[in-house]
Amino acid sequence: MNILKLLANLAETNPEQLEQSAPRRAALESLGRFSAKALAAALPFGLATLPAQARTTLTILDSLDLALQLERLQEALYTRALAVTGAFFPADPTFRASILAMQRHQQQHIVLLTDAIAASGSTASAPANYDFTGTKNGTQPALFADVFTDFDQFLRLAQLLEDAGVRAYKGQVEFLSTNDFILQTALQLHATEARHAARIRMMRKQRGATVKPWPSPTDTSITVVGKTDIAYAGEDALQQYLPDFRPVPFQLLPIGFPGSTVLTQGVPEAFDEPLTSAQATALLALFTY
Repeated sequence: MNILKLLANLAETNPEQLEQSAPRRAALESLGRFSAKALAAALPFGLATLPAQARTTLTILDSLDLALQLERLQEALYTRALAVTGAFFPADPTFRASILAMQRHQQQHIVLLTDAIAASGSTASAPANYDFTGTKNGTQPALFADVFTDFDQFLRLAQLLEDAGVRAYKGQVEFLSTNDFILQTALQLHATEARHAARIRMMRKQRGATVKPWPSPTDTSITVVGKTDIAYAGEDALQQYLPDFRPVPFQLLPIGFPGSTVLTQGVPEAFDEPLTSAQATALLALFTY
């Protein structure tokens, strides 16, 4: 993402204008307004120059609704897990306490996003029906057949959804860059999602999984090819680019990785890639009916 140009454009705003800006409700009511300059700055390199018909054209409301759907999915997963009786959670109370904290965060995110959409004069999409086994209410083979009886399987799904949530928020920046209030809100939610993802990953590591606190090529795969692997599509990118489209020569920099490992491990770990709206929607579809 050309985030440096986006920040530069935001910095050009006169502070006096910010002080005189409309209150939050007015900001929400103007969600449909777009600034071509800020939008182009926020687009991934080269995307701003694509023909109009080749680009995705979403509104801020579309982005908020997608975020709401993802938050609802995660909240429903945690709510159902917390309702399981018996020995589902490990004896260590910190595991359940962490899931409870995340559930409450998701609930707060849902309230915020729902209110933001309503304040704009629009209506949020209705909640979906969820099937976390991935069978779509028994109509196809399961992806996570024991999600609420096997805690490790539950954590794998939670990691997948939290990692995808972080990337999905990042993928919506281009559509939110023209509304400072909404952009700030999305970045706050994005940061919380990242904390959730890191905590889930560390819980898995505590239980013996080969996984880092951040996405890494060295993580043991938890995806199903052609299904849940969409959550990590493009996350193994080995290049990042400067504004003039020159690749950054990471292999020549003293950043602590020997030889070719700089590219194969260091770069993918150092940069999180965005998830497109289409990819996020496809992931949602795996667990809704």
